[in-house]
Amino acid sequence: MTSSTSSSNPEAVNSDRISGMQDDVLLHILSFLPTIMSAKTSILSRRWRFLWAYAPDLIFEMDDDVDIVYRVMLLHRRKSINTLRMTRCFPCTDLQFDTWIAYAVMRKVRNLDLWVEGTRILPQCLLNCETLVDLRLSYCCVIPDAGTVYLPCLKNLHLIEVEYESDESLPRLLSGCTKLEEFVLKSDEKLLSCYKISSPTIERLTVHFYLSDATSYECRLVINTPALGYLQICDGVDNSTPLIEAEIYLEKGSNKKYDFLYSRSIQKFIDWLGILNPKSIRLNLSSYLTQFLKNADNLEILIFNEVSEEKKSYVWVEPLQVPKCLLSHLKVIKFVNTVDKMNNFEMVKFLLKNARVLEKMDIIYSKTSDTEEKVREIVLLCKRASTKCRLTRVEVVTL
Repeated sequence: MTSSTSSSNPEAVNSDRISGMQDDVLLHILSFLPTIMSAKTSILSRRWRFLWAYAPDLIFEMDDDVDIVYRVMLLHRRKSINTLRMTRCFPCTDLQFDTWIAYAVMRKVRNLDLWVEGTRILPQCLLNCETLVDLRLSYCCVIPDAGTVYLPCLKNLHLIEVEYESDESLPRLLSGCTKLEEFVLKSDEKLLSCYKISSPTIERLTVHFYLSDATSYECRLVINTPALGYLQICDGVDNSTPLIEAEIYLEKGSNKKYDFLYSRSIQKFIDWLGILNPKSIRLNLSSYLTQFLKNADNLEILIFNEVSEEKKSYVWVEPLQVPKCLLSHLKVIKFVNTVDKMNNFEMVKFLLKNARVLEKMDIIYSKTSDTEEKVREIVLLCKRASTKCRLTRVEVVTL
């Protein structure tokens, strides 16, 4: 009779499903919740009273009370922590910051994600954390230029708007990351006069500089990463390294005073980029396409966006010699946000006429008086060097 009643009651069945789960499953579920919310499950039953204290992740948010954070850390019973995350400009003093870092290191933290209020020197204990695999620091610290760095397990490093004691702080930090695979750097160019990124193990590199038109501050970026396979960068670089894929976004500010220096820097950068021979490139400066193709012999995929500031001054100039990549490697071409119809139709004609192994071309116009059917008709009339080439997409987007 009891069995029949419980089976006919959906709430009882659902309750039994949860209570029948093993602790490891429940802890995995709790790991997706902010820690303060997870701790509130302690009122559910005797079994749940301290279950949250064994959750592998500690996740605190901006609105969490600092005193409660201390209590949670004191009551937490795991000997090791998978993740400690404090996000959205979490408020704290220097003493609290150092205490929480020391706590995480003692608990053998693997993933540390900090975006806390204020800036202070990064504690030495964190720079010698042998268990750390993923480190993400945002707006919260100063990277020192003294002391030892030993992060033997670190594979992913994100430095978002952190500060540096000197130009040697960054290379010294990277030198202690012997297994680093991914590095993301987002910074104001004024923080250092030279950003040196040197590592034999980095495979993925993302560099974003936040530039200001009001400053004439000169900043250099030097890269020495022989294992690099993916690069995303905003600004210029000075060095050489083999590439497979690259996304390049080069933005010019409104200050005309530095136009000449900007153009010279971009020309040097495009020359350097072509010499790297990437197999895939996404470029947003059409006016440098000819210069780039001249050196990019192994290019297989070409994607580029139109830049609004170019549309009045840019004139497509056909190269004197057909680039080698068009003769033997280039298979995919995509035009995105194309503005100047006449310029880009001449470019399209040249590419179709000479790309012998081209397989696919997409064209997306953001501003043109022609319909998609008209654009497609014009392109289909162009002479093609490749019999395999397909015009897979023609689209006119009204912005």
